[in-house]
Amino acid sequence: MSDVLNPHPSAPLEYWFFKVNHLGTALLVDWVCDRKSETGMLRISIHSVKGRQVLFSPHPAILRHGAPELAMQETSWPRGDIRWHLSLQASPDRIRPQLFPAEQVKIFDMSLESAPTVTFNGWIEHHGDRYPVVDALGMLSHYWGRGLPKEWWWISANQFDSAGISVECTVLRSHVWGTKLHAPLGYLYYRNGTRSRLFISPPARITVAGSPDAFEARAASTGGAQITLKATGRDYGSLGDGIINTLVGDLELWDGDSLVAQARGTAALERRADAGKSSA
Repeated sequence: MSDVLNPHPSAPLEYWFFKVNHLGTALLVDWVCDRKSETGMLRISIHSVKGRQVLFSPHPAILRHGAPELAMQETSWPRGDIRWHLSLQASPDRIRPQLFPAEQVKIFDMSLESAPTVTFNGWIEHHGDRYPVVDALGMLSHYWGRGLPKEWWWISANQFDSAGISVECTVLRSHVWGTKLHAPLGYLYYRNGTRSRLFISPPARITVAGSPDAFEARAASTGGAQITLKATGRDYGSLGDGIINTLVGDLELWDGDSLVAQARGTAALERRADAGKSSA
């Protein structure tokens, strides 16, 4: 199985990131490598009792070393208002949507690989207050390509009122070969205990409707099975590039007509949109 974090030095743009929630503290960290402009950026987003904060820090080492503070076993950052030291233990599950020959000939903007269920241990510090992290579930991901898709919705949640459930979903519109033409793409991963399912669009149909405050993502397979995610957002922060994100949203998980589980204040919700757009 490939390493999620392997760099792709020929890609003009490359992102590595992780997300974790635990007992009222939530952290999202992105390492951004823009080879076109020869810039590296560390972007840190946190929710804690000290408040909501997004920090941006130039980080040229990303151009040479990828995400130097992130490995499959651990991640740490020792300075500034937000610090952390966390060990990582990823489950074997991977999300790796590949539509042959789309990736090989670079039809779409980005390629992606994600570890949707990762156990974190260690600590997170915000403005001098340190919060222990004990067996907290989160995720780890990496994407690369010619540029960011024109718009997307992203949902990730690992803390539900029922144990053993994780969800990750992305619905986006990608440019086709860098032109003004675009295509809808997406995936929805759902684990419940030992059972996992992965919808990839195409051939599955995945749609989103609503606004960042309240929206629904629906995934339907060709066999008729349907999963619905009903999201409620709050306390969004700007991550730049037209992206807004919260780590403390609510999420309902529906399998057909049955409510399976709810996440209260622990769902990551993100939107990048063209001006005036509210659905994808």
